[in-house]
Formats: sequence, C-alpha cells, structure tokens
Amino acid sequence: MKITFGIPKELVIVPEVKSSIIEIDVVEIIDKPSAKIVWAVTAQLGRIVLWKDDAYDTIGQWTDTDVVNRINELYAN
Repeated sequence: MKITFGIPKELVIVPEVKSSIIEIDVVEIIDKPSAKIVWAVTAQLGRIVLWKDDAYDTIGQWTDTDVVNRINELYAN
C-alpha cells in the first residue's frame, strides 16, 4: 500500500537506540510551576518528565526521595 501526500511532508525519523544501564545520573531538576511540570535532566536519558499537570498538583512539594522513587517507577519496574 502506498499513501501519497498532496505536498511533501517533512518528518522526523529517529532510530531506536537500546542501551543497558545500571544507574542514572541526574544533572539538574527543573520545576516550572507556570507550566505545571517537573523535569529531571540526566546524563544517560536526557530530559525526563517526572510530573505534569494533575500529577504536578498531586505531588505538591516534592523531595529528592520523590525524584528517586519516580524515576524508579518509570524505568526500574
């Protein structure tokens, strides 16, 4: 099957990269209350969204332990 667009479309194609890691180094944590989002910037995975929108409201005043638990929840389980 071939699908033809009326005009050329610019698409971003990113190949999957798999890597086995045993630890994640958090370089920076960014909390943007105006956007209701918390990111962890890591050496291995780049930027990780930890909490956003309703989850941001639910977590409230997060701690380093909350960050560790969230990253484990996202990647270790």
